[in-house]
Amino acid sequence: MKHISIFCIFFLSALFTGCIREDLEPCNTFLYFSYLGDENREIFPDKIGKVNLYVYNVNDALVEAITLEQHDLSARRGIELNLPDGLYKVVCWGNSYVDTQINNPSARGLASVAAPRYFTGETISTNDSLYVGIKDIEIDTSRSSEDTIYFSSAHIKMQIEVLGTGTLKLTKNENIPFRIEVGNLSSTVNFNKNFSEERTSYLPSVSSNEEMTGYTSRFNVLRFEDENDIMVSLKDNDSQATLYTLNLQQFMKEYGISVHGKNEVLVGIRFRFNGMAITVVPWNEENIKPGIGNMPI
Repeated sequence: MKHISIFCIFFLSALFTGCIREDLEPCNTFLYFSYLGDENREIFPDKIGKVNLYVYNVNDALVEAITLEQHDLSARRGIELNLPDGLYKVVCWGNSYVDTQINNPSARGLASVAAPRYFTGETISTNDSLYVGIKDIEIDTSRSSEDTIYFSSAHIKMQIEVLGTGTLKLTKNENIPFRIEVGNLSSTVNFNKNFSEERTSYLPSVSSNEEMTGYTSRFNVLRFEDENDIMVSLKDNDSQATLYTLNLQQFMKEYGISVHGKNEVLVGIRFRFNGMAITVVPWNEENIKPGIGNMPI
């Protein structure tokens, strides 16, 4: 009877602490991943297919780095951490593929994320559809625990259409007569989701549409605010002349476009050549189809 009482006390203790430890092994902490977008519904599996997870101690030194691929996230949307007791900060980046480089992750204060071409001094064309989740956690190995890391968007989708080309000859993709330059964009984002004040320019890829009536460019940039100094320019590839420059802040204000407080944002711009003039209007949502061509989800 005495042995039974001791077992019952142990079982109840394990029940209330959240785990039964074998051979006095520590209990674990499970972190769930969540992304609710803008409609307060779970869309993590639809938007994020890879997670780079970094765990830092109170000195901001890296103690663990884990990469979870699509098959890992399909098996379970989260991860179990086995770490000593203590306070930690977890930083997760979603969708770090070929158009993302995570630099200096060993020290959180020095870490940054940008398009790989930024670090080599080359021209940037796009970013991945990048998401970030940051969470402070406390690990107590005497009990099991669960927590959730909520992701938010670190990118903005842009889609630019150029219809008619005036005196510029409409050609196939290999001989496009103009280029698009988007200037004064943040070059990097750090592990606190702060976007750099250093500015850079993007030269996104451009392709002719199937009807050969114009050109389309779909790309991602790091997030910006409604108040910005971003300029979108069309430039003649032969003469290098600037055909048109758009002040994005003024354009957004004029047409009631806002990115503030929104995760899933697509800024669509349509340039139309009318003889020697160019008119600029926003694309209507029904005409914008995210995911087409080289546009990440």
